[in-house]
Amino acid sequence: MLKKFQYDLFVIGGGAGGLASSKASALLGKKVGMADYATPSPHATTWGTGGTCVNVGCVPTKLMPFSARMGEIRKDQIAAGYQGIESEGKHNWKQLIETVQKHIKELNVRQESSLKDHGIDYYNKFAKFIDRHTIELTDVKGEKEIISAKNIIVCVGSRPMLYQDPKLVITSEDVFQQTTPPGKTLVIGASYVGLECAGFIHGFGFDTTVLVRTRVMRNFDQEMAQKVEGYMSDNGIKFVKRALLQSISAVDNGKRRLVKWVRDGVVEEDIYDTVLYGIGRQASTKQLNLESIGVKIDARNYKIMADEYDRTTVDNIYAIGDCCLNRLEYTPIAVMAGRKLAKRLYGDSNEIMDYADVATTIYTPIEYGCIGLSEERAQQRYGQDGIKIYRTHFKPLQWSFRQRDDAKYCGGKLIVHKESDRIVGFHYVGPEAAEVTQGFAVAMKMKCTKKDFDNTVPIHPSLAEEMVLMK
Repeated sequence: MLKKFQYDLFVIGGGAGGLASSKASALLGKKVGMADYATPSPHATTWGTGGTCVNVGCVPTKLMPFSARMGEIRKDQIAAGYQGIESEGKHNWKQLIETVQKHIKELNVRQESSLKDHGIDYYNKFAKFIDRHTIELTDVKGEKEIISAKNIIVCVGSRPMLYQDPKLVITSEDVFQQTTPPGKTLVIGASYVGLECAGFIHGFGFDTTVLVRTRVMRNFDQEMAQKVEGYMSDNGIKFVKRALLQSISAVDNGKRRLVKWVRDGVVEEDIYDTVLYGIGRQASTKQLNLESIGVKIDARNYKIMADEYDRTTVDNIYAIGDCCLNRLEYTPIAVMAGRKLAKRLYGDSNEIMDYADVATTIYTPIEYGCIGLSEERAQQRYGQDGIKIYRTHFKPLQWSFRQRDDAKYCGGKLIVHKESDRIVGFHYVGPEAAEVTQGFAVAMKMKCTKKDFDNTVPIHPSLAEEMVLMK
C-alpha cells in the first residue's frame, strides 16, 4: 500500500526561494507546509519570515545607503539654490534603525499573511530530517512535532562566516538591528557585502577602514572594482591592503576592540568601536541531518550538491538558492528557480533555471551593475584575442551643480566576442546602477550584439545612454 503523507510538498526555509516555490506549488493545487526559523546570531539578532533578503540583505542594504546619501545630497541642494539648509545637522542612527526595522516587520507580516492566503501551513520552527520523508520540527521552547511529506525542498540560504570570537565582532546581519551607532569601524574583508556596509557606515559620518587580504571584490571585473575602491577611498574610506588579520581583543572594559594585523611582515594595530566581518558566507545546512539520509554536502562550505533540475542525491529531496553548490548567491535567482521547480514538479513544464547573464547590482557609495562575464573570465573563455573591449568615462549630469573630483570613477564597459559580435559582458559604475542595468539585462538574455547597441537611439540626457554610445 502507498504511504499517505501529511503534505505533498514541505519546504524548509522561508526566504525568497522557499516563498516562491511554496506559493507556486499551492497555486497548482498541492498541500504545502513550510518551516522557517532564523537561528539567533551571537549578538541575538534574529528575524521573521522573508529570509536574508527582506531582513538582513537586499532591503536594508538598499535603504541604508540611500539614507546615507541624503547627507551628500544636501551639498547639491545648496549648489542648486536651496536656502536654509546650510547646517550639516546631526544624524540619529537609532531613529534610522527603528524606521528600517519597522518597514522590515511590515514585510514579515505581509509574507506570513500571503502564505495563509495560499493555504500554506507555516511553522516558525527549526527543521531536521529523520528520514527522506519525515521531518522533526522544534519550536523555541524545545517542543517537538513530526510531519511527513512526499517531496521536500531545502532552501535554507546561508549565513556570514566568523573566525574570531563572535562576541567581539558583528556581521552584516547585526548592523541592521544595532541601535547603538557603530562609531569608528573596521570592516574585515573586501567582499561586496563588506564594501556596502563600509560605504553606508562612512556615509553617516563614522571613521571607517576596510582590511583587505587580497583584492577588492575579487569575483568581479577588477577594472570596475578598482573604480569602486577609488571612489570610496577618495571620499575618505581607508583601505589597508595586503593585510592578514592576527587578533582581536576587547579593551576599555570591553567597550572597544584592539585589532592587530600583519602587512608586509610588519604587525600593525588600531582600536575600534566596532569590528564587522565581511569575508563571505556559509550554507545553513549543518544541523539539518542531511548527510545521514544520503544527501551529499560539499565538505568545505556545507553546500548541497544538486543537479540542473535541483535534485539532490535523494530523489524526493530538492534544493535551491544559496545553500546549493555552484549557484549564484542572489535572491531573484532563488525566486525564479523556486517557481520553475514547482512547475516541473506539479505543472507541465520541463524548463530549468538558466544561470547565464544574470544581472546584479552592488550598493556601494558609487553603485556597480553588471551582467555576464568579467574581462578576466572572458579572456579565460575566449582568449585575449577573442574579445574586444569598449570603455566610456563620463560625468553624470546631476553632478554638475558643484565641482566633484570623483566623477572620474563613473564609467561603462562592454566586452564583445569578436567572432559573433555578441556582448558577453556589461559593466556600469555610477548613480542608479540597478535602474540602468535592468533593461540591458533583457537585451543580454536575447543575445544582443554590439551592432544592436550601435543601432539603438539613446535617451538624452541620461546615464544609460552612455552604454549605447561607445565607439
